[in-house]
Amino acid sequence: MKFSVGDKILLKHTKEEGQITQILNSEMVEVAVLNTHFPAFIDEVEHPYLDWFTSKKMNARKRALTLDDFPAEHNIPAAQGEKMHSGMESGFHIAFLPVYHFDEKEEEIAKLKLYFINQTNYTLKLKYDCVTALGKEFSFGTTIYPYQHLYLHHIKFDLINDRLHFDFEINGVGKEIQYKSLQHQLKIKPKLIFQKLQQIKEHNQPMFHWSIATDFPVINTAELTKELWVPKAKPSNVYQFKKRAKQSNAIDLHIEHLLDDYDFLDNFEKLNAQLQACEDAIHTAIQQQQASIILIHGVGSGKLREEVHALLKKMRKEVRHFENKYSSKYGFGATEVFLKY
Repeated sequence: MKFSVGDKILLKHTKEEGQITQILNSEMVEVAVLNTHFPAFIDEVEHPYLDWFTSKKMNARKRALTLDDFPAEHNIPAAQGEKMHSGMESGFHIAFLPVYHFDEKEEEIAKLKLYFINQTNYTLKLKYDCVTALGKEFSFGTTIYPYQHLYLHHIKFDLINDRLHFDFEINGVGKEIQYKSLQHQLKIKPKLIFQKLQQIKEHNQPMFHWSIATDFPVINTAELTKELWVPKAKPSNVYQFKKRAKQSNAIDLHIEHLLDDYDFLDNFEKLNAQLQACEDAIHTAIQQQQASIILIHGVGSGKLREEVHALLKKMRKEVRHFENKYSSKYGFGATEVFLKY
C-alpha cells in the first residue's frame, strides 16, 4: 500500500486516526496522532476511507431526490431535460448513487447504483461494459435519447477495490452525426470514490457523477473514407519485453525477467505487464505448435499465481488444461499449461 506525506491514516491496532509527516524508509513512516509524532511500520497503518463508510455512524439525512424520481422517457424536450440535470455540464456522464442499509443502528453503504446521463441533444447508441479483475461484471447496449438518463445496474460496494473500470462505446444516431463515435475507458481510484462519498455526505446530496466526455471528438469525414480502405497495423506492445529464446518451453513471469525499466511502474502496472507477457507467451507457443508451456510465477503471497490461473480459465480457446504440481526444479512455483489445437 502506497503512502505520501500528508495522507490521513488509521492505526490498525488502536483505530486511531492520524497523518503521515515523513517517509522514513521503504518499511516505516512517521505519523502524527493528536500532536504526538512517532514512527510506525507501514503494515501497521492503512487508509481510513473504508473504515469511515463501513464502521462509523452516518449522519441521518432527509431523503433527497434521485434519478429514480425522474422516469426515463423517449424524446424528452430539451428544456425539460436540461432542468432535470441542472448544474451538470453538457456531455456524457456516469452517475453513482450509494444505497445504504442499517445494521444495528449503523448506516452502511451496501451497493452503488450506476446511471448513464446523456446531457446533449444527440440520440445515441450506447455499448457499456463494467469490468473487474475477474472479467466482465456487466454488459449492456441500448439507444439513449437527448437529455435522457438511464439506469445501468448496481455493483457491490467492495468491488471498488477490485481494479474496477468502465468501458464506453458511444455512437451518434442520425444523418447529421452518423460519423460521430467515441470510445472511452474510465478508471476511478478507490480513494477518489471515498472522497466523493464524503463530499456528498457533507453537502447532503444523493449522488455524485463523473464526466465521460463533453462531446464527440472532431473527425475529418474526408479522411474517413480513405481510412476504410487502409488495413490498420496491429498495435505495438506497450511493454518492451526482453527477448526470449526461440522454441522455449518456459517463461519466467517475475517482472525483473520481463522488463529492464520496471522501477517506474506501480504494482498494478507490473501485474498487467506480467499477465500480458503470459498471454503473449501462450500465443507464441501455439504458433510454434508446442504441446505445452511452463509459466514460472513463484510462490510468494500467491497473488501472481492466482491472477495467472484466472487468465488461463478465460483462455478456453487456447488452453486445454493446466496443472500446478510440485516439481523438483520449481517446487509449486510454476504451472504447466497444455495447449489446445
